[in-house]
Amino acid sequence: MNICGSSWNGLCWNAFIDWASTHWRGNSPAIVANKLCLGVAVYHIWRERNCHIFEGTQKTSLVVAHSIIDTIRCRLSSFNLKNHPIIALNWNVNSS
Repeated sequence: MNICGSSWNGLCWNAFIDWASTHWRGNSPAIVANKLCLGVAVYHIWRERNCHIFEGTQKTSLVVAHSIIDTIRCRLSSFNLKNHPIIALNWNVNSS
């Protein structure tokens, strides 16, 4: 979440979700990027958990993190970030 410009700040999961639900309102590109980061991270971690439990496979945390980052970068590359160069720069995507 740090690359998204957000951090846990020592919050437990419930407190973080409460904080995000009150602060991440609207559809600005920064808010959408934060929501995307959270959703993609939760999905990939859930998927890795299920693969570990049901298939007996296990990836390293670094591989899962790279998968999360690649998915977010791919999704953000489809957005028009022309007026939001910081987001494009943080994620190394084309802003045009």
